[in-house]
Amino acid sequence: MGAVTEKTWVKVLSGITMAVAFMGGMLHIYNSAFGTISAFQMRPIHVGIVGLLAVLMDMVSLKDKKHKAVHIVLNGLVLFCVLAGISELLFHYSEIAQNAGLTSDRITICSTLLVISILYLTSRKVGKALAIVAVVFMAYALLGQYLPGILGHRGYSYSRIMYFLYVNGNGIFGVPIDTSARYLVLFMIMGEFIELSGTSKLFMAVADYVSSKLRGGAAKSSVVASALFGCISGTPIANVMVTGSFTIPMMKKSGFEDDFAAGVEATASTGGLIMPPMMGAGAFVMAELLGISYGAIMAAAVIPAILYYFSIYLSIDFYAFKHKIGRVEDTNLEEIKSNIKRYAHTILPLVFFIVSVIAGYSVFRSAIICIVMTPVIAAFRKETRMTVKMVVDGIAGGMKSSVSLGAACACAGIIVGIVSLTGFGFSFAELLRLFGNVPIVALIITMLVCLIMGMGMPAVASYMITATIAAPTLIEMGFLPIAVHMFVFYFSGFSSVTPPVALASYAAAGIARSNPMKTGWQAFKLAIVAFLAPYFFVFSPALIAQTGGFELLTTVPFALIGTYAFICGMRAYFWGRDLNNKGLRAVIMAGGLLMIIPGMATDIIGVGLLVIVYMTECIMRKRRSEYGKENIGGI
Repeated sequence: MGAVTEKTWVKVLSGITMAVAFMGGMLHIYNSAFGTISAFQMRPIHVGIVGLLAVLMDMVSLKDKKHKAVHIVLNGLVLFCVLAGISELLFHYSEIAQNAGLTSDRITICSTLLVISILYLTSRKVGKALAIVAVVFMAYALLGQYLPGILGHRGYSYSRIMYFLYVNGNGIFGVPIDTSARYLVLFMIMGEFIELSGTSKLFMAVADYVSSKLRGGAAKSSVVASALFGCISGTPIANVMVTGSFTIPMMKKSGFEDDFAAGVEATASTGGLIMPPMMGAGAFVMAELLGISYGAIMAAAVIPAILYYFSIYLSIDFYAFKHKIGRVEDTNLEEIKSNIKRYAHTILPLVFFIVSVIAGYSVFRSAIICIVMTPVIAAFRKETRMTVKMVVDGIAGGMKSSVSLGAACACAGIIVGIVSLTGFGFSFAELLRLFGNVPIVALIITMLVCLIMGMGMPAVASYMITATIAAPTLIEMGFLPIAVHMFVFYFSGFSSVTPPVALASYAAAGIARSNPMKTGWQAFKLAIVAFLAPYFFVFSPALIAQTGGFELLTTVPFALIGTYAFICGMRAYFWGRDLNNKGLRAVIMAGGLLMIIPGMATDIIGVGLLVIVYMTECIMRKRRSEYGKENIGGI
């Protein structure tokens, strides 16, 4: 009887969770379409929905946990803290606005409750690292006046800190949570709709077709599948778990080593962060921080994304050549072609979204029309038709997928708020200004901060924090704002394939049953272009489409040739044969890097080095051939 009661209880809770998620999703869609709820109301409402869903989702999973009574009490307390925390701002905002700058016991209590709930939910839904960083920053706000030198500040009372975090536009309800409320829920719902309509099956069919046609096809299909899934997801670990479950076993079966197969999947999946149109949550925040359109962010991301996936493709191709790995044989090509035709129409909503954003329509309008179009276009074929239940599941699923990101954004708001209140950003800026005459050092320091921050938290949180403390100073040094923010965004995201804490690599290693550290280093080597490209486009913005048409047209071909040359040097392969001479490998890598850097002079030098390597290799090959003939003649 007890088991039946528990099962019924879980079923009821699941129904409540689904209802709350659906209504929350509909509220976000409605407000994005009509904007009748002010931002000052919508932000706390969004936090409330995220907190309520987090609690409900945890309660549904209680059957798998020990100490259920403790979890129930904790969830009840967290829910109380969330709802009580947002109540003051939600119901007394006009009074707070009239008394701007004046703290009160009610605000201090509500802010405290909200901060506690955010820290708890972040540690549960995102990970302890981000919550610990937030606690450290709060300790800094309380005790920073005792620190020496530029790290110290004038000191703030507890009530002042809580007031700033609660009321100020740079605190909990600042840009991060506004982005979550306005953009992320909408795009999570859009992604759910696109996947439910059968687009994921189209992506799989395209990947299977690639695997059946090309050398090393199993790994190349992983790149295609992960890149396509990245278009609608932008979450590395999620991409790994979705596509890796079938691509990694297929790669291993084809002859790829375990750690290389897992590295390919981790690297290709992480690329979803820089792959338009979604690019993870950070791209929406970037558009808000820079005050430019999302279409401009997409345009800036295209060339680096192409170079990134092209480099992975080449590494796979050269590896397959050396290890004599061919295409995947046991595939039903007719069935694959049939599936491509069957699901081809489901890509139209995504294409419409991309075209409309590029054409200058607002992101909100484009996303909402894409959501509406998806079930309509899916109805063209019986296999893709979306039922009412699927539509409801799509809206609810998108809202539930936003919970972890919402918690991360709220927690990032705490950190950004402390940075703004204490002037920590100015202290960090002073550190960077010490290297004002050597900007490359300032960039390296920023890169290290991004990588360290990103090791234990989502890319969006790492990006928001580092952009707040480092980006203004780098812009002061003369770098373009969009180039600086793309630089921070890249390194915040690619920490997931940077050892020793490479979360996407470890997820792939779990599927491949490979050594996590070896997989991490394989992924790092495969993703090397992503660690070099940011330095190139910061100094030469042509790589992110910030120059004229002629320069752009000359930049792309040379960058592609340069990428080919650089990967040739890395993988000891050139023009259809092995390149084992270390000196020539170093020269061709240098030439490749010079061609990736925009500019006529670097392109000419790079091409020259490439020609030198080619001619030297031809001469050496001819001499080896003649030497072999002489030995044969002597025998």
